[in-house]
Amino acid sequence: MDLTRLSDGYSVRRLTKEDMGDIYALLCKNTLYYQYCPPFVTEESLAKDMSAVPPGKAASDKYYVGYYAGEKLIAVPDLICASPTTTRP
Repeated sequence: MDLTRLSDGYSVRRLTKEDMGDIYALLCKNTLYYQYCPPFVTEESLAKDMSAVPPGKAASDKYYVGYYAGEKLIAVPDLICASPTTTRP
């Protein structure tokens, strides 16, 4: 997937464990989110989230993406290509 096509105004790239400090620094500021969606973020929970995929999906289908304004990380979406769907009986 060409991540640069996801934005015209920001730099976009796949994040790695080397980016953990920047990711944590951004996400830990979002206290309102974690108030409603606990538990609060930790570097350990981020490491798990960066590698978690739904059943039937491979790690290569997952993109933990960073949006940058200049050198500053401003957003971290978690994208799964063609996420499997479930049907209910």
